[in-house]
Amino acid sequence: MQRPIFEESKSEILNSLYEAEKRYLAERRGLEAQVEQLRKELAEEKASKSTACVGGCIHIKPPLEQPRYVTYKGEKYVKVERSPRVGDVINVTSISGFSSETKTGNELAKITDTVSECLILDHLVFGESSSVVDDDYYSDKYDAVYELIQTRINYDGNEYVKVNRAPQEGDLIHITYFDDQHVDAYRVLMEDGYIPNMDKAINGTRLFDFEDDEYDEVYELVQPRITYKGEQYVKVDRKPRKGGIINVTSITNRCGDATSGNDLAQVVHVDLAGYICLDHLAHGVSRLLMASNTFFKDEYDAVYEPVND
Repeated sequence: MQRPIFEESKSEILNSLYEAEKRYLAERRGLEAQVEQLRKELAEEKASKSTACVGGCIHIKPPLEQPRYVTYKGEKYVKVERSPRVGDVINVTSISGFSSETKTGNELAKITDTVSECLILDHLVFGESSSVVDDDYYSDKYDAVYELIQTRINYDGNEYVKVNRAPQEGDLIHITYFDDQHVDAYRVLMEDGYIPNMDKAINGTRLFDFEDDEYDEVYELVQPRITYKGEQYVKVDRKPRKGGIINVTSITNRCGDATSGNDLAQVVHVDLAGYICLDHLAHGVSRLLMASNTFFKDEYDAVYEPVND
């Protein structure tokens, strides 16, 4: 017996609705799984981040185990793995104020001075104290140290680094106003005085007048560095010491014959007479440099000491 056309149509409609419902439920389960995954990832991201307060503004601070940068009062700092120094920025997480209650949180502060185990800060942290006592007895704590990223420029083949202080002799300054004119020039101050000379003239004038002329940035000369036996040394303006490096330019043998050139050598000992004992035969001649002896005329032109940064 043939089934009525209506019943066949009804069956097809029900099958279609069933299949559509299956597809809908599958898609919904998929969307719900995606939403749940996104919620989980968002929760993990929030848990891995903390906040730091800078001048009343909240900034996201990335996880401590990752390299990161912060901006504090308009200057950029990079996280370093060492003890804090004057000029660094630290992230204070706990501090004891005048009240007995310890306040916790995250707030950036710059170190302006150190007194024994106490770090002097540039403002009141958590509104409680402007000092952090770096001692286990106190509840003061910080969890990150940031070092200023120094701006470096090259001038006449020498590298200079930006500093936050008044200019001194030998510094490079960025001049913005000179001799009643707006300028954009860099010059080295050759003399430390009220109206010092510059290394190069501007409009035919070498004198910089601090009263009338203007500058906005100061750069300090980066002292040359060398590598000796795998260790770095920086050039210093003082007499050689034990452990330092000197560049021997001339040395005399027992016959009075001098050998000239450039030979780096490490200082093993300096005696009271000023004789310098070296770690090897300088120029293949001698381990003893007699720079204070007028007969031998041994000479060096540079002194380097170990890099401490």
